[in-house]
This record gives sequence, C-alpha cells and structure tokens, in this order.
Amino acid sequence: MARDERRDEYQPAVGYLRRSTDRQEQSIGDQRKAIERYAHEHGFEIVAWYEDDAISGTTADERAAFLRLIEDAKAPDCPFRFVLVYDVKRFGRLDNDEAGFYRFQLRRAGVEVVYVSEGFNGDDTDDLVRPVKQWQARQESRDLSRVTIRGLLSRCDGGWWNGGLPPYGYDLAYFAGDGRFLMTVRYQPDCSKLVLDEDGNTVREVPRGDSLTFSNSDRCRLVPSAPERVKVVRNIFNWYVHDGLGFKGIADRLNQQGLPSPRAGSWSSHHGPKWAMTTIRDMLLNPAYVGDLVWNRLTSAKFHRIEKGRAVARKGIPGKGLEQNRREDWVVVPDAHPALISRSLFEEAQSKRAARRERSGCHTYRGGRGATSSYLLSGLIRCRRCGHNWQGYTTRKGRKKLDGTQVKTHYYACNGYIAKGTSCCGRAVIPQDFIEGWVLEQIGKIVGEYMDAGGQKKLRRMIEQEVRGTGDGDGSQLTALRQRKADIESTIDNLLDNITPTNRDYVDRRIEKLRDEMVALERQEAALNEQQDRERQAKMLADRAFEIARSFEQLVEVGTVDEKRTMVRAFLRGIDYDPESASGKAHFWLIPYAEADDGQANPGGRGRRTDLGGNGGTDGRGAPGDGDRLLFPLVSGATRSVKKRSAAGGDASSFHMVAGAGFEPATFGL
Repeated sequence: MARDERRDEYQPAVGYLRRSTDRQEQSIGDQRKAIERYAHEHGFEIVAWYEDDAISGTTADERAAFLRLIEDAKAPDCPFRFVLVYDVKRFGRLDNDEAGFYRFQLRRAGVEVVYVSEGFNGDDTDDLVRPVKQWQARQESRDLSRVTIRGLLSRCDGGWWNGGLPPYGYDLAYFAGDGRFLMTVRYQPDCSKLVLDEDGNTVREVPRGDSLTFSNSDRCRLVPSAPERVKVVRNIFNWYVHDGLGFKGIADRLNQQGLPSPRAGSWSSHHGPKWAMTTIRDMLLNPAYVGDLVWNRLTSAKFHRIEKGRAVARKGIPGKGLEQNRREDWVVVPDAHPALISRSLFEEAQSKRAARRERSGCHTYRGGRGATSSYLLSGLIRCRRCGHNWQGYTTRKGRKKLDGTQVKTHYYACNGYIAKGTSCCGRAVIPQDFIEGWVLEQIGKIVGEYMDAGGQKKLRRMIEQEVRGTGDGDGSQLTALRQRKADIESTIDNLLDNITPTNRDYVDRRIEKLRDEMVALERQEAALNEQQDRERQAKMLADRAFEIARSFEQLVEVGTVDEKRTMVRAFLRGIDYDPESASGKAHFWLIPYAEADDGQANPGGRGRRTDLGGNGGTDGRGAPGDGDRLLFPLVSGATRSVKKRSAAGGDASSFHMVAGAGFEPATFGL
C-alpha cells in the first residue's frame, strides 16, 4: 500500500528523545509531551519510544537507542513507518553528511523522519531549509567547544583542577567564585565520597552512584589527602629510588601490608582489588606529586584541540578517540598545589626509570606487543587460584653472549603474579611449547575425526542451509517483480505524456505513490539477487572450508602467528588451570558430528562428545556452544604420554597428559 493511503488509515510511529545533560533546558518530559501532542493532532499512533538521556548528539556512535532505532527500521517486520523527533538538534547535532546518511537509511527502509517543532512545509523547500538548520545545530556545538576550551585554559592558568579523579594522595577542595571555602571531597576505594569541612571533619558520605552539585562559578584544587595516603605516596618513591624495588616489587609490598589500592576493584570490572605494577608506574611518572598541574596530555575532543595555548580545529573525523598531544602543547602550571615529595626525588625517579628502560632495550611501555607476540594462548588461560588470566612470560638465563644477547625461555604465567606479585598469586609457569603443542594436537584430532567421519558432506549441507535461507526457488518471484517494475515505469511515462495544468496535482500524487512502490520493489529485487548469489557460492564455500580443514597440519607448520592465533580461537573457548595441582581443563567449541558416507551416523546418533573429563555424557544434538573439556595434569618426573580411557557408561573419555622426559618439575627450575 502506498504511503498516502497509509496516512488515511494508520500511521504507526515511534518517538525519539535525547538530551545532552541533566541541566538542559528542553527536558525529556517536555519533548515527550510535544511529540504526543503533535501525534494526536496529526493522526500518528506512537507504538514505541527510543531515549538517549545525557548523551551528546555530536555523533551517533555512543547513542545506543538511536542506533537501535536505525536497525529496527531496517528489519523486515518493522512495525513503524515514521520517526517523530522534537527538532533537528534532538535528531543529532551531526554534520550534514552524517545526518543525511542516517536519514537515507530510514528513507530506504520506508521510514520518514518528522520534526514536530520545525514547521517544515512537507515539500521540496524542506530539502533547502533542513541542511541549513542541521548546519546551525552543528555549528552551535563547535562554537561551544571553543568557548569551553577557553574557559578551561583560564581555569588551568589559575592552578585550578579541570576535572577527573584526583591522583592518589590528593583530595579536591572546592571554593565558591568569591573564594569562600565550600568543602573537601575525598574519593574512597569503594567508590563512595566523603565530604569534609575546613578542619577535615567528615560532614557526610555520598554513596556510590550519587553526585554532588556545584555551580558554574565553583572551582576546586588539589590538597593533600589523609596522612596515611600521603605516606604511601612517599614510600613508593623512596622504595623505587633508594631501596631499588621495581614496579611489581612495590605493588607486592603494598599488597602484603594489606593497604587498599586506589580503586580497590570496586570501580569497574577492569580494576582488581590489589595494587598493580601499572598503578605504581603511573604514580611514579605523575608530576602532580611535586605540585605541578599538568593538563592537556591527552585529548578526546570532537572539534578542537589545544595547540600553543589556544583552541584550534581538530583535523580528521570528530570524536575518533583518545589521542596523545605533543609535549609542547601540554599546559604546565608549576607549584599549583602543595607537593607531596621533593622535586629532586621525583627527578631522580625519572632518571632511574630512563636508565632501566635503556638497559632493558624497551623504549615503549604499551607498544602493542600483543599484536606481534608469538604467544598463541594469551588471555585464554584462566587461573583457578586467583582468577586472573595467564599471559606470555619470558625469562633470561646465564651470562650474556658476545653479541650481548641472553638465552631466553618462553613460558605462560599468571598475570596476577606478574603484575601484583606473590601476595596475589604464587609463582607457577607452563612452558610455551608444551601447552601450545598440546592444544594444537587436540585441535588436529578434532578436525581429523570430523573429516574422517564424513565431515565434508555435513559441512557442505550446513553451509548450504545457512546461505540458502528462504530462496526464490525457480526464480518466479524475481520474474514477477521485474515485470511489475516495467509496468510501473510504463504507467509513469503515460502519466507524464498526458499531464495538463488541470490534472497536475492528481498526476503528482499518483507518480509519488508509484515511486514509493518502485523503491520497495527495488529493495526486494536486491535481496533476491543477493540470495541467488549466496546460493551459487554455497558449494564453493563448502569446498574452501574443507580445503582449509584438510590443510590444518600445513597451517600449524608454516602459518603466521596471526593465522595460528585465529585458528586456535576458532576451536578453543578457554583453559581453566590450577597451579596447585598443575592440571587444567581445556574447553573446545562443539562441532556437530558428521554422518558417514554410508548414511550411518555416529554411535547413538548423538553429537560430538561434550565432556571429555569423565563426568558427563553427550548432548545428543550436536548443538554448538557446549565445550569439550580435556584434562591435562602436569606431573614431574614421568614420561610424556597421552592415555585414553573409557569413563563410566562408555560415553565420555578423559585425556591424561603427563610431563616427563625433557620437561622440568612443576616449577620448571625457576
């Protein structure tokens, strides 16, 4: 049914609401009322609402509701044909390219955007006025960005804190615009905040998730925190400079003393409850501890960045992520707040850090080594003792050779031990070649068993079923669709040939309906053509997949590290390893068992074994998602072997892997 006919009967719509901050003058409630009033007056029925609250409209990347709206509109069973939004700004302060991109996606899906407060005429003039208003909305954000940076620079010049959490060892003292003291705020490890008076007495506690409200004229600066926190900061610098402890050694000592870390694992899932070497490193490099306020080291601004003390337009795509600024563009205010350590001690720490980096040959701290690492299983091994993941761990032994190198031995070790010391997790390692070789061996067995049992036939059928979907069969749908398109084109030509001033309005409406129908038909034709292409490629895909599976051994032998890592993650879900018993279980993705060429399925007609640990049977369906579990104890002094034994009932098996000849004891001599 054409769009005009739908307007006469039923106009399903959704409302989209957005505001940038909770101080915005046009609240979510006001937008909703205006949209509901417009819908009632113009015959729309609102079937759902999409809301992005306290989210900037300068980009769509962070607006989950907006992106969900776009995807819902493109769905085949989309229940709405209109999007009602308060104005151009609420749709987004996007540039015309980005705004047009999303409007085109909606229009292509047969969904129209209606701006309820803009007063558009609904004719061709809208295409002229809308881009102008969109540009104005975008320009307002650009102008605000420049003004905001100017204010932040002015505040920074006065030694005031420009936002964010204070460094460990400092609190934030707030002052009114006239210089009057307001309060001191101390951040707690459990994410709550203490509000203190001028004498340091606790006035109240602000629970996690609640915020404090300040006026635009209020400012804050760093002041020393509780004496015990200040003592920790000074100890860290003294231990590093005078006692010779490294990052991990300092973290381990603090953890052994039971001191809570700055975030104590309560701020997010990314932060553990103990001190880590990365925390120590960042503190030792922070010039705030000598009283200097350093700002603008990083930027994530969308429109402007600071260069040479002024705001300049940021090049490239707005909001493309966090970037490091050049050192000459940092804003440094010396002696902006009380120092916790002497400047000479801080400079000595920097000199010692530089000397250590030079000796180790490491010139970057986070240089993306994971992307080029030879370790295939980093992040896939989980420690049962402390819950951290295991990672690659390289040791150096013996004296240096004539070329300055040392013998390197490659292991996997718990990141809890590597980053936080023995107070978090005891020292235990697994040789890299052993565990990776074992995993690749199991994957090889899985692939071999699958292919030997008729996997090529099963694989081809699975791929064909996946790509075929609801195909056109004999192509009759596509033929009928193309005939209808030809009829519409002929009708439009006849209408244009017979247009007169008298019937012009009728012809325009009729052509608009026909063009709407043509757009829908073109979408259907594209979908059918794509489906036919996928069906033609099904056999080729199956043959290619079988070829890759058969070349598994060659991939293991000559493949690149990235190829091997991708292949391992396609089969291995993860490994749970217990350092106490030196054993673990590897969880593999399930592959449905194939039917043999003679038509006989695997015994019992069931799927591939889902429990190779001896405590379960089969899933009976071969559904993906359940992982195989392989048990591999590491026992010192034995002979390396693989033994297969039947479990109770004969349905499940367990693999026992023991380390012996050529392998060192459980500690591997370290």
